[in-house]
This record gives sequence, C-alpha cells and structure tokens, in this order.
Amino acid sequence: MTRSHRLLVAAIACGVLAAGASAGADLAKWDQAKVTTLAKQRADATQALSDTFYKQPPPGRGSMQSRGYEQLKQKIRAIRMEAGALSASLEKGEGYEETVPSYDSMMEMVRAARRDAQQVFSTVDVQQKATAVRGILNELSPYYDPDAVPLQPVMR
Repeated sequence: MTRSHRLLVAAIACGVLAAGASAGADLAKWDQAKVTTLAKQRADATQALSDTFYKQPPPGRGSMQSRGYEQLKQKIRAIRMEAGALSASLEKGEGYEETVPSYDSMMEMVRAARRDAQQVFSTVDVQQKATAVRGILNELSPYYDPDAVPLQPVMR
C-alpha cells in the first residue's frame, strides 16, 4: 500500500469514527417557533453586548491588550451580523437545513471570540451582557448540535 493510500484510509477511518461518535446523540426536536424566538433573543442580546462593548474605553495604544481588544471588537461585530442573519432566516420560515450553516459559522466566531476575551479586560456590564448571550446560546445549541456542551464563563 502506498503512502497516499494509507493516508486516504486513515482519513476515512477518522471520518467514520467521528460520525460514529456523534451518532449516539440526537438533536432536540425541531420547534420552529421556539428556535425563532431564541434566535431573535440571541440577536437582541448580541446587539446589547456589542453596544456595551463599544462603550468600554479601549486599552491604550501599545498596551498588551490593544491587539486583543481590536480582534475581539471585530469578532463581536461579525457575531452580531451572523446572529441577525440567523434570526431573519428563521423568521422567514427557514428550518434546520437552511440555517445550520449560519449557526455553524456563528459558533466558529463565538469560539474564536471566547479565546480573545480571555486576554482582554472587560467591565462588569460587558460580562453581564456576555452572560445573557451565552445563556440564550446554550438554549439554542441543542437544536443544531447533538453534542452541544453548555458554554461556561470565560476564564481569565
């Protein structure tokens, strides 16, 4: 067996194992009204987080946090836009199949933002808004991810 064949077999095996690992879990039964309501709440809470974050004084130039702050600001903006798009799609009646790519994209941004948030000081009001967003996201996730693990507060 050539090296490329071994790599192909290994890749297929990994894919089968990954598929088998998630096959045991089930998505929450799709409830269009509930998912739409949660997505709307998520969009509103994300907007409130964004507004509060932008009111926070940015770190001084050259500070250890300035780059992380700017990266986090960009990610919050992208999350806000994706949350709004997901909410709008669900309000138009789109279901799981049509909206899962938007959810997946949003979750990638959320994970990246959580990494950045570990390095940036934030005020209590920003932390409270982030807690509200996290709570709604934890309610929404089981409809999209059968292996959803509730997000915990960011540890600094």
